[in-house]
Amino acid sequence: MCGRLDLHHPREELINLFNLDGDLEDFPARYNIPPTQPVLSIVNHGRGNEAHLMRWGLVPHWVKDPREFTVLANARVETVAEKPAFKSSLKNQRCLVPASGYYEWLRRDGEKQPFHIHKEDGSLLALAGLYATWEGPNGEEIDSFTILTQEATGELADIHHRTPVHVPEENMEAWLDTRNVNAQKALDLVRPLIKHNVTSYPVSKRVNNARNEGEDLIVEVELEPETKEKAASKSKDTTQLDLF
Repeated sequence: MCGRLDLHHPREELINLFNLDGDLEDFPARYNIPPTQPVLSIVNHGRGNEAHLMRWGLVPHWVKDPREFTVLANARVETVAEKPAFKSSLKNQRCLVPASGYYEWLRRDGEKQPFHIHKEDGSLLALAGLYATWEGPNGEEIDSFTILTQEATGELADIHHRTPVHVPEENMEAWLDTRNVNAQKALDLVRPLIKHNVTSYPVSKRVNNARNEGEDLIVEVELEPETKEKAASKSKDTTQLDLF
């Protein structure tokens, strides 16, 4: 799954990667972003790529009261084209979610050890997202998004059975082009994270509390011997993990 993000890359790197033409205000680095919070997202409404803050956790337009609706932080790529909550967005409202990395939790015997997952070369991830705009009876609006996930492979499967879906740089424009690229073709553009030279390492359990922030959260820590054994044996176990 994908239940926590971090985004700390400089503004200039986001402008260059996502072709924003300098249209991006300065923003603070964030190292522990949970669902329901505003997150930078990239969209294209036919006027070029634009960066917007959207609530993480998609709220379909047909929902009566967002407060009573389940937080849809993730959508399975295998079934997204069939689900009523995502079907329209896959056709008409696709976005990219920039991330310096994300966190996943190894859970064994009641313990939760967070791992930071990121590209080996330190470059940005471009996660495949879908968005929607909910309009209330009094004119209020909520722009929100979900991140696509798929079955994990390789070393990532040792931590969790799902991973977010990545859009390679050469496919970004097509992913955002909902006018000319239909839903099925769009799904052909995404790739498993493991094919994009990602790596992971354990980090502080302070990440477990979404109120904690700071650069120290992405610093690698030494696992306790018992936790090392659990991580090493994970691939031999069918037990799967939750988000956090």
